[in-house]
Amino acid sequence: MTEWWTYGLSDYLMFSPEAYWRLVARHNAAGGPARVAGRLAAFVLVLLVLRGRAAGTRIALILLAVGWACVAWSFHWQRYAEIFLAARWLAAAWGVQAALLLAAAARPSGGTPAPGGVRFAGAACLVAALLYPLLAPLTGHPWTEAEVFGWLPDPTALATLGALLSLAGMRTWVRAALLVVPALALAFGAATRWLLA
Repeated sequence: MTEWWTYGLSDYLMFSPEAYWRLVARHNAAGGPARVAGRLAAFVLVLLVLRGRAAGTRIALILLAVGWACVAWSFHWQRYAEIFLAARWLAAAWGVQAALLLAAAARPSGGTPAPGGVRFAGAACLVAALLYPLLAPLTGHPWTEAEVFGWLPDPTALATLGALLSLAGMRTWVRAALLVVPALALAFGAATRWLLA
């Protein structure tokens, strides 16, 4: 092993790009109605954020929690674990985030709204999550590999980031605590995409 310096991070990836995208297509095929529900939930999230009411915040947090739980179980635990050894750990992290979102929904609302620039950035993330399925044809993938909120990790984490930045009636420390896992999930997703490219 005299040429160890010639190895890159992609050499340690446990699966090929083809294997990953086949897995996404298989996962999408298995979830017909769930994918439609994910699209509808993303639209509802946008509406709840635009209304800016405390009751809407609770409903949005519950929708996000359901999305995180679905991705944890159906994608990470049941499918991604077939090709990636750390997928069960990802499923646990996503499950914890779902529980935290439900706990935040159960707490009384309060706190001040996020500043205008932060809310605008959150709205931009939400719109990007809503349009995320369009990345499939734009990057040369078939529609069967399109990723939607509540069914696959990246759009779910992106929508969560956007909603948490935009929702009214959340305490600052609660908002900050809930942003940690989505930000890490997006960084992990971006790193995976970069290695798959």
